[in-house]
Amino acid sequence: MSLSIGQNASYINNIETGKALPSMNGFFYICEYLNISPQEFFNETAEAPQKVRELAEKASALPQQQIEHLAALADDLLANLK
Repeated sequence: MSLSIGQNASYINNIETGKALPSMNGFFYICEYLNISPQEFFNETAEAPQKVRELAEKASALPQQQIEHLAALADDLLANLK
C-alpha cells in the first residue's frame, strides 16, 4: 500500500505502529486507496462503509414512495436485531 500511494515501503507500517502520522494529503491518499471517504474512515460503527455508500447511492435514485418502503424495511431489520 505504501508504494501504491507514492511513499516509501515503511510508510504505512510507521503509521500503524504510531511512529508517524500521515500528512493531510497522505490521509486523503490512504482513503482513496481504501475507496472510502474521510467520514467513513472515522466511522468506527460501520461494518461495511463501502456497501453503506453503495446502498445510499442506489436509494437516492428511487422515487419517494420506494424510499419510504426501503426505510420501513431497514426499521424492520433493525428491530429484529434486538
